[in-house]
Amino acid sequence: MKNNEYVGVMADGFTLFGFQLNPQLGYQLSKNFSIEAGIFLMKDFGNNNFTTIAPTFSLRYQKKNFKMIFGNINGSLNHGLIEPLYNFERLITNRLENGAQFIVNKKYFDVDAWIDWQKATYPRANNREQLWAGANLNIFKLKLNQLEFSIPLQGTIDHRGGQIDTSKEKVYVNVNYSAGLALKYKFKTGKVQSIYADAHFVADNRSLFDSVVFRSYGNGIFTNAGVTAFNTNLIFTYWFGNNYLNDFGGHLYSSESSSVHFAGTNQRYRSLVIMRITKTLTLAPNVFLTLRAEPYYDILQNLLEYSFGFYINFDQKFWFKK
Repeated sequence: MKNNEYVGVMADGFTLFGFQLNPQLGYQLSKNFSIEAGIFLMKDFGNNNFTTIAPTFSLRYQKKNFKMIFGNINGSLNHGLIEPLYNFERLITNRLENGAQFIVNKKYFDVDAWIDWQKATYPRANNREQLWAGANLNIFKLKLNQLEFSIPLQGTIDHRGGQIDTSKEKVYVNVNYSAGLALKYKFKTGKVQSIYADAHFVADNRSLFDSVVFRSYGNGIFTNAGVTAFNTNLIFTYWFGNNYLNDFGGHLYSSESSSVHFAGTNQRYRSLVIMRITKTLTLAPNVFLTLRAEPYYDILQNLLEYSFGFYINFDQKFWFKK
């Protein structure tokens, strides 16, 4: 359950409430290769019909520090993207990603690169193909006793177009990317587990290709400081955006309104202070309850709004044979 109590013109207030199930069967073909198949069910409370019923299938290859997935990939929050590039709510609204993914995890760097093929097209079809691809790199990873340091580099591309369809819509490409610094200090004992801070320069390039090519550019600064203590995570965030536009990022960070009733509204500059509080409780083995609250203040609009939610997760593998 996630409830957004928004009344401004940049993002709508609404509630997401329901459940998702994804039971799967897997078979280990060899030490490094496995197959998984199942079904994904999503149902919104207040709706007599299922919102989504979709088969799931994955081929997984893993050897040492390398992993490759074909089919339903480890998407959503697993990509580790910052919120100006990826909206937390897509965990609920757009859970499945289909395509290919390559993951490398080394001592001094890690990489997650993927392509999510969202919509196919066919000869003379009246729709464009649509794909979303990206990469998340953490380079120069260093650990000095309890101190951790890394340089996160992230980028995504939203492409909508094609050559074999009959759609009259223009070819559309939006590239969002960021570069930053991240520090984390872990305490060995005590109720405080860690403190951390990170800062990112964020930008986007949006293009419409037709007889005349239209391009727009935007950027922003995204900073965080937080502490984890008593199994509770407290984060303070500041965002300043200048004509920044995102298709898959959080609605609050974009200069273009995502509102149903105020569509087309544009605020070139966005200046937000956000506080996030999350707490995770263990209800049973492999069953976790997460509480989350996010008040924020829009400095330029002098507007205080908030959202809150709770999430129950159960994730466990049962082995028929060792």
